[in-house]
Amino acid sequence: MPILGEIAHNLILPLRLRNFRIFFLGQSLSLIGTWIHTTAQRWLIYDLTGSAFFLGVLGGIGSLPILLFSLPAGYLADHLPKRNLLLLSQSIAALQAGVLTFLVFTGKVEVWHILALAFVLGCTVALEFPVRHSFIFELVGENSLVTAISLHSTAFNLARFLGPAIAGFLMAHFGLWSCFLANTLSYLPVILALFLIPLSDNHKKPSKRPWQGLKEGFLFALNNRQIKRTLLLIATTSVFVLPYAVLLPAVVRENFGGGGQEFSLLMAANGLGTLFGALCMAAFGRDLPKEKFIPINLFILCLFLIGVVLSQKFYLACVLLVMSGFHMVCMFTSANAFLQLSSPDDMRGRILSLFSLSFLGLFPLGSFFSGIVAQFLGPKWTLLGGFLIAWFLSLWQGILPAFRAKH
Repeated sequence: MPILGEIAHNLILPLRLRNFRIFFLGQSLSLIGTWIHTTAQRWLIYDLTGSAFFLGVLGGIGSLPILLFSLPAGYLADHLPKRNLLLLSQSIAALQAGVLTFLVFTGKVEVWHILALAFVLGCTVALEFPVRHSFIFELVGENSLVTAISLHSTAFNLARFLGPAIAGFLMAHFGLWSCFLANTLSYLPVILALFLIPLSDNHKKPSKRPWQGLKEGFLFALNNRQIKRTLLLIATTSVFVLPYAVLLPAVVRENFGGGGQEFSLLMAANGLGTLFGALCMAAFGRDLPKEKFIPINLFILCLFLIGVVLSQKFYLACVLLVMSGFHMVCMFTSANAFLQLSSPDDMRGRILSLFSLSFLGLFPLGSFFSGIVAQFLGPKWTLLGGFLIAWFLSLWQGILPAFRAKH
């Protein structure tokens, strides 16, 4: 029983802190609204156009701001009050959801409206990511950081399950407009939570021009071997590993002769693994050697995904995707915590913006590249090639250096 007591203690440790507790609850409700919105938004543009091409355009436009604005967002996170920046991003996100609600309800919505509002939402995500994660550090401190990040990841993955289900119910009973209204209202709890959190004065006023500040953050990451290695592994994962989710439908068809139902089950299995991984990191992540844990998890993740692509048995692929989701979340949570703990307070936002760029910003480029290569080599060989590149890099840049240092 002592181990159960330790797990419970680790899980509730950050929740004992009032400011994190109310922010976590508000953010959890907002995440459900975000997934309701995402589900309905994709269906709306497909319903209007009947084109898979516009689904791709929607994803690209929504991700483009992360590629363009992540680094400036990190600079702002280091020099302006994080609470105020989050209030700004959440308010703009709520406004764009409200506009889309009105356009859909009145029947005046057009494709360009959806794409323009998706770009606005992408801008808020680009600003929010480095600010939110460095804000969590301010709320809980170093000792509870891994648990706090893991609890946030748990909320995200629960929302990924609940959001689409709620969206389906709302669409069936009330129409698409109700999904966007639900998302608009879901921003109110997190905005209220932010107003209830006292404004921190733990920020540094700009002493350099923005471009000099960006250069300073980039050089800091470049000259720190551990941070540079971690960002390289995350970027490699985004470009060569994460596109498996994009090409998985083709693998389902080729390997199992399946369709949408089989694809949904595989994605659900993957989501279940991410949920288990987040809970595991929340319970045990505080005491793990985070720098070593990152390449080890990437190494294992690649092996499981290679097994998925080569498998001819559907239920074996489900089990392998559960394990893949588990190790993927362990890797990203460890990387997030390691980068924050390795960064000075006045540099944390910029380092997290590099993490955002490596993680979220490069993923669309990796998916686009994988789609092109798959046209010539086929999805199976494209994915295997990417997994092997990431597997080799995890060995070369992570596991072998740690082994040499130990001996």
